[in-house]
Amino acid sequence: MLMRFCLCLALLWLPHAVSSQVFMRPVDNAAALALGGATVANPGLTTGLGNDALPALGEKSGVFLGSALPFGISGWQTAQFQGFMRVSANDGFGLEILHSGIEEYREQRFRLQYGRRLGDKLLLGGSADALRVSAAEYGNATALSFGLSILANPLPDVWIGARVQNPLQLEMAGETIPAVLRIGAAWKASGVLTLLTETEKDLDRRVQVKGGIEYQPVSLLVFRAGIRTEPARMSFGAGGRLKNGLALDFGAEWHPVLGITPAAMLVWRK
Repeated sequence: MLMRFCLCLALLWLPHAVSSQVFMRPVDNAAALALGGATVANPGLTTGLGNDALPALGEKSGVFLGSALPFGISGWQTAQFQGFMRVSANDGFGLEILHSGIEEYREQRFRLQYGRRLGDKLLLGGSADALRVSAAEYGNATALSFGLSILANPLPDVWIGARVQNPLQLEMAGETIPAVLRIGAAWKASGVLTLLTETEKDLDRRVQVKGGIEYQPVSLLVFRAGIRTEPARMSFGAGGRLKNGLALDFGAEWHPVLGITPAAMLVWRK
């Protein structure tokens, strides 16, 4: 009963249009969570595949495995998998699998991503999504959706990114799947400091503003901090590189009413 009560409080935190939508906002991986979720313009793969164009950015391949404990609710399970592979000098593929839910209600997202480099300063991407929900008393439902992304480098050390998900506002089981637009910018102020900002909007929710800072004093260690609005939430985290391309990332977000969401992620990249 306590877990259900806490989950109800968590759902109250989501914007008022939740009753007309199927999918809850997914929990970010540990690195993205620590940056306030401001990753759509990040030109690095340290925070996962926040933009569909990223598999074509440059690295050969990688895997991200993560989990979080939303608001410390032990009965709320989340798991994340992301993997990417560059298949030529100009394009690459990515795969994302997300799971979130409690015993009575679960959500899964399967996303296939493709990124294409059109020039030294411009990349495009797209994704195809399979969405599935399962409720103990109501059965399950499945729907397909898609997304489009762009990542550009118009000025030295400045990147612009945008992503639109489910632009046609498709429905599942008679309910609307959120259509989400994200637009952001990243400034690599130096070799050790990156500043990120982003806005996120769907048709039924207020604009969410995000900001993050990533500081890497040495090659083996990185520190992150961020903030996002609606409501205002602070986040922080750190990561460390291990041998053979492995890395560990930890992050946490503090909600003023519901408390802390801790997250961890294991990364392999080459």
